[in-house]
Amino acid sequence: MKNKVLLSFDIEEFDLPREHGAEISVEEGCKVSAEGLRKILRLLKKCNKKATFFVTGNFAQCQPELVKKIVTEGHEVACHGVDHFKPRATDVAESKKIVEGIAGVKVVGYRQPRMFKIDYDELKKSGYGYDSSVNPALIPGRYNHMGEPRKPYKRKGIIEVPVSVAGKLRVPLFWLALHLFPVKLYKKLARKSLKETGYFATYFHPWEFADLAKYKIPKYIKRNSGDVLIKRLEAVINEVNDCDFVTFKEFVKGIYK
Repeated sequence: MKNKVLLSFDIEEFDLPREHGAEISVEEGCKVSAEGLRKILRLLKKCNKKATFFVTGNFAQCQPELVKKIVTEGHEVACHGVDHFKPRATDVAESKKIVEGIAGVKVVGYRQPRMFKIDYDELKKSGYGYDSSVNPALIPGRYNHMGEPRKPYKRKGIIEVPVSVAGKLRVPLFWLALHLFPVKLYKKLARKSLKETGYFATYFHPWEFADLAKYKIPKYIKRNSGDVLIKRLEAVINEVNDCDFVTFKEFVKGIYK
């Protein structure tokens, strides 16, 4: 049986400038993310790969046609809260209602903004089947999930699918790693994670693939962004092309039949 690759994208309004003291409207943030999302969809079509898109309610309402395009091109749509900058306890249920209404499909997956703590009881109550809000690593200033399992597990009736890390140090292989690591190193670590767990799950944001030059955000985030990041992501996809690319929904179904 081939190893599995789970590509995912958190389709949210670009709100990073607000974390650094600069205002940006939800509408402008959605336009920035829409620019990047179009590039992602073109790349996936070119490579003939499927992915999972965790969409906020704000983005779905601002860019409904793009959300529908995700579905028509054969990808999975899941939920990512409502307002990415100000998550609320009610978002678990409300985002499902918004995204399902716009996408026209049943949503079974969730990811909490910024990988913050999630209420599994609320997920179950709202009708979700899986969650992917755990990066089993230490990200200073965000979270410490070093004690969490690296492989899928069940909690309160919800299947948790952790994103991938590599080695005993649990090197994170999330979006920022592809900006900062040499591509050769990132590909080597992805292979290592595949060998260790049998699957590779990573995530990015559409705004990373847009033009970020004018925005007040840290330079290390702007590094290797835009079209450069598209090329880097394509190199990673080609590196693991011998694996099966599946959506999170397909992956979960394959494990827990």
